[in-house]
Amino acid sequence: MEQKGIDVSKYQGEINWPRVAASGVQFAFVRVGWAGYEGGIDEGRDPYFAQNMRGALDAGLAVGAYVYSYCKTANAARRAAREAAALLAPYRLTMPVAFDMEDAATYKSISKGDNSIIAAAFLDEVRALGYYPMLYTYTSFANSYLDMDALSGYDLWLADYRGYMGIQGADIWQYSSSGRVDGVAGRVDLNIAYKDYPALIGGHGWTADKKEDDGMMQFLEVFGEKNCQCFTGPDVDAVDKSYNNGTLASGTYYPLMADCGTGADGYRWVRVLVGGAERYAAVLDDRCRITGLSAGDAVRAVQAQSAGGDAEEMAQQVKALESANAGLLARASTAETKAEQAQDLADGYLARIKAASAALEG
Repeated sequence: MEQKGIDVSKYQGEINWPRVAASGVQFAFVRVGWAGYEGGIDEGRDPYFAQNMRGALDAGLAVGAYVYSYCKTANAARRAAREAAALLAPYRLTMPVAFDMEDAATYKSISKGDNSIIAAAFLDEVRALGYYPMLYTYTSFANSYLDMDALSGYDLWLADYRGYMGIQGADIWQYSSSGRVDGVAGRVDLNIAYKDYPALIGGHGWTADKKEDDGMMQFLEVFGEKNCQCFTGPDVDAVDKSYNNGTLASGTYYPLMADCGTGADGYRWVRVLVGGAERYAAVLDDRCRITGLSAGDAVRAVQAQSAGGDAEEMAQQVKALESANAGLLARASTAETKAEQAQDLADGYLARIKAASAALEG
């Protein structure tokens, strides 16, 4: 089943998203920003990112995101993936998160093999963070600077404006950079998707969807006397000591953002909100479990575990919970607008992820 879509950035300026949707466009990729040589996105964040995410989602489009890369190492690419995930956390994606690798000036001095390792590092990190990864490039760049056999296990979004695809089997084809779409002033990239990504992804952009059953929100409940740790990724060696020396206190509850399934180490991994940032935990039957809480109980649980800290941290944690579960918490809170929640949460996540990245790379 073919679907029509566009990809947008600051270069499209103000977009009338309802008109875009009415024109027959079914999906949109929004640029998060560009990642620098060392992987940081903050300086390169697209000024229209949040506005375009909100607009496209509110218009009912299937939405994905992409990061334009200048990353020169695998570690930089992983950092870019983590920072992108932090910025995307408030939004429900039904299309992939793409690594835009097309800057020949950056990659011509690096070998095909190393360039492919850089791409794979971003894509693997995105997958580990629970999102559906995709590589974006164009035909001549792929032929000159990438080992496409090594990257054949990833979905491919290919730009080729010659009326056909120079690499067969691409999952999305960007066939024009000079399209016209009602609601967009000027030119815009046009795409055809050959996969039904919303059906594959399941409604949240995560590889493993979080559960919301019978009005209950899913939490990781920590109990017992054994040490329950939090991690920067689904890796038992990646203890996140930036939060409480890596320990989740017994008797606390943490909002479940994604069930990442069983890892190569045999543990079941989940992504949870801890201290206002997304961290990982291994579900071990003798110290933690997944449980459901009503909206009211959820707010009280977050408030209770923040009671020993300052008001700012409690407010951040409650705000994160509200943003992630806005529909269920509407009855329990008179919070800020969804747009303000999303932007505030993204900013808070980014700061914490940058700190975690610095600790990991240090």
